[in-house]
Amino acid sequence: MKMEVKALLPVVALIGALGVSSAGSAQQSGTADDAKTLLARAATAVKADKAGALAKFDDPNGGFKDRDLYVFCFDRGSGAVLAGPPTARGRDVRTIKDPTGTPFGQVMFANVRDGGVITVDYLFPKPGSTVPVAKESFVEGLGDVACGVGYYNISAQAPAGASRKAREHHACTVVMGLDQPGALYDTCVRSLDHSLSDLDQAWQTSAKQNACAQAGLQPGTPSFAGCMETGPGF
Repeated sequence: MKMEVKALLPVVALIGALGVSSAGSAQQSGTADDAKTLLARAATAVKADKAGALAKFDDPNGGFKDRDLYVFCFDRGSGAVLAGPPTARGRDVRTIKDPTGTPFGQVMFANVRDGGVITVDYLFPKPGSTVPVAKESFVEGLGDVACGVGYYNISAQAPAGASRKAREHHACTVVMGLDQPGALYDTCVRSLDHSLSDLDQAWQTSAKQNACAQAGLQPGTPSFAGCMETGPGF
């Protein structure tokens, strides 16, 4: 049985649909079917040898990374992330939110079940990037752990080279399904327009925080504050 859990995103989350996509980037991205196939392989590996599988999931040569697809897992008791992006490992999955405040980690933790796959939508950066884009993850309960694989929803993004106005139109009409002209469409466009600058600033701050943390600096220290001012490195 498959249970779907769609984490509802506020209108400003449509910024993820404004990202640039192209035929080239699509070829570098895994599809929904690819993600499901990788999750099925991961589930089989966990059932056979959990410790060995978790080690392979984070190993670049472990056989469980496909383009921008990777496996993430968390403990179903403590919530601790056992495999996945370095910035998430060891954290309580229930505390992880996307830039719009969507608590997708809590949604996963609360709804995952053995014998079924749930789906959760949120915004998250692709590997090697700090810019969140639309992502859908499939998550399955596997005893005392849960594992998932997500793909980046290229189809939800506006065409490459489109103007900002065209991207806003795409997000409100294609992603939200709103008719133009119309009061809801106008509200959607205004919300996006007013939110773009605030979200850009928030993403830049988040990217700096991640970069400074990855440089080994501790939040709350003078060195971390200095890094936030000037950026990591020289």
